[in-house]
Amino acid sequence: MNKLLLYILFFLVAGFGVNAQEMNATTILNKSIRYHDPNGEWKRFNHEMEFVSERPKGPDRKSTVVINNNKGYFSLTETGNHMEIIMDSCLQVPVGKTCDNVKRTRNYYVYLWGLPMKLKDEGTVLDPKVVEEKFEGVDCYVLRVPYDEDTWFFYIDKSTYAMKAYMFYKDEPTKKGELIYLDEEAVVGDMKIPKKRKWVTTPEGNLLGTDILISSK
Repeated sequence: MNKLLLYILFFLVAGFGVNAQEMNATTILNKSIRYHDPNGEWKRFNHEMEFVSERPKGPDRKSTVVINNNKGYFSLTETGNHMEIIMDSCLQVPVGKTCDNVKRTRNYYVYLWGLPMKLKDEGTVLDPKVVEEKFEGVDCYVLRVPYDEDTWFFYIDKSTYAMKAYMFYKDEPTKKGELIYLDEEAVVGDMKIPKKRKWVTTPEGNLLGTDILISSK
């Protein structure tokens, strides 16, 4: 009887250890990265992508983005608007803009299209506490990352570890911010990235627009 109890206790403790590991924020992030970027391509990402941005209060906007992480190169081309930057040296600055504007635009695109890999960047603080929520009918882990100016939340599918959505609060107590729904997936190189991103305000739920990946090469 004593040996039987020992076996039962061993398996209970072992099972608890696996569950605790699965609930670890860093482990969840690593599994999500393996889902989206199984071969570690983001570090050497070099692709041109075409987008259409649909806005409820304006005309659609088409843009072409080039991200070359090997060289630290970024360019954005829209109608009457072109910018280029290598590392922190601006090569082309649109009329009426500054190099700082170009850097902010570069950081915006590289951050969003580099998720969840960008959560490994130096200085990123991943909250160790993991929350579980149902999002659009899908059981998700929710990872929290506080930055200086806002706090981000990332919804990770518990079964596949795919990123389903992310949200940020400019003011966390009042939940003032934006929620971004991720819909469909596109394969760019060896990576799985969102094909559509729908932006809505929080807590109001007003639609801001939808970004659609049209093609990549």
